[in-house]
Amino acid sequence: MSAVLSLQNVSVRKGNRIVLGPITWEVSAGQRWVILGPNGAGKTTLLQMCATLAHPTSGSVSILGQELGKVDVFELRNRVGFTSSAMMDLLPPEEKVIDTVLTAAYAMLERWQEVYDLWDES
Repeated sequence: MSAVLSLQNVSVRKGNRIVLGPITWEVSAGQRWVILGPNGAGKTTLLQMCATLAHPTSGSVSILGQELGKVDVFELRNRVGFTSSAMMDLLPPEEKVIDTVLTAAYAMLERWQEVYDLWDES
């Protein structure tokens, strides 16, 4: 199996505090993982790195063969799916469910000014 996600000796530091790591972890194609841990263990920080929303202080993170810091994360995000209940607060209350779902095809969180084609809705 090929690695879709690889963290090598990754640590994240915020100020003088280490919030994650060091951790080495590899996820192969087809694998499913569950991240468990107490509050403050670094679960959110870990997932933010996996979604290209954060970078490690040390070590390396490769996603789909692309190393963070050496790739345009905006292009890579088009190939990575990530959602969280915290994102619900970022959506306008009047947003339609279909528009929210369609934003994934455009790697956007909300529609803003885009008008989707009938092709998108079929």
